[in-house]
Amino acid sequence: MAPHGKELSEDLKKRIVALHKDGLGYKKIAKTLKLSCSMVAKTIQRFNRTGSTQNRPRHGRPKKLSARAQRHIQRLSLGNRCMSAASIAAEVEGVGGQPVSAQTIRRTLHQSGLDGCRPRRKPLLKMMHKKGRKQFAEDKQTKDMDYWNHVLWSDETKINLFGSDGVKRVWRQPGEEYKDKCVLPTVKHGGGSVMVWGCMSAAGTGELQFIEGTMNANMYCDILKQSMIPSLRRLGRRAVFQHDNDPKHTSKTTTALLKKLRVKVMDWPSMSPDLNPIEHLWGILKRKVEECKFSNIHQLRDVVMEEWKRSPVATCEALVNSMPKRVKAVLENDGGHTKY
Repeated sequence: MAPHGKELSEDLKKRIVALHKDGLGYKKIAKTLKLSCSMVAKTIQRFNRTGSTQNRPRHGRPKKLSARAQRHIQRLSLGNRCMSAASIAAEVEGVGGQPVSAQTIRRTLHQSGLDGCRPRRKPLLKMMHKKGRKQFAEDKQTKDMDYWNHVLWSDETKINLFGSDGVKRVWRQPGEEYKDKCVLPTVKHGGGSVMVWGCMSAAGTGELQFIEGTMNANMYCDILKQSMIPSLRRLGRRAVFQHDNDPKHTSKTTTALLKKLRVKVMDWPSMSPDLNPIEHLWGILKRKVEECKFSNIHQLRDVVMEEWKRSPVATCEALVNSMPKRVKAVLENDGGHTKY
């Protein structure tokens, strides 16, 4: 049955009239064409009354923009994705001399399937970065889960004492803009934060190390010896260590230490946080920390360590299990950004 309110095509209307002229009744026509009897009846009655199956001219103000102008608006928005509706309206008025409001531009773009959205924040990828990411994905696309389960993933992150660096939203009613529950408080100088280094594998979280001051290559080597090596040994002889291409990670001092300790290090493409599952674990950790109450850095450190140790093994395993999909997504996007 055709959905209620859907207008019939001219061809279908003509078929209804033709079948009626051949002597078929409303019910037989409806059953043959899979339509409702009322729709068949209305079509035949309109034909008998007007002698045509076409609809009568409808009332209402005609569209202000022609089809050509609508295509021009769509080309402008696709040519510059950051161009505002007001700028497009000014451009259209400057070319065609026809005044158009920003709301008309937005409505036209919505009808074309284009919506104004907050852009995803991703690292800037140059051509060499895309080539490196694609090469990494090609090398790793045949690896099975046994390989990924023996990788120790590592990274550093900052956790704020007061609020997060991300975008937050609240549900509110008109007039509630300045209620305490609808306001995001801020403090001078950010209120403080802690820097941490951590590692994880499919078997769960590894060591977590707080970073005091600015980390250099020597401090990073101390972290590797104190925190990374014990976590790596738990994965067995086939363990592979992963870290990104931060200058401290690729320094001569760090490289020499890893070689001395006979650590297998994964070749890692630059600008690829989306390939590192620990990035998602950081996000989960920060959300858990935000739910807790603390008032100083010492309490924050205690909460961070407690929540890190509580991280479920199943969560770590699920993140590592996504590696084949991450690699596939990089290949499908020719080394470009992925949803991860």
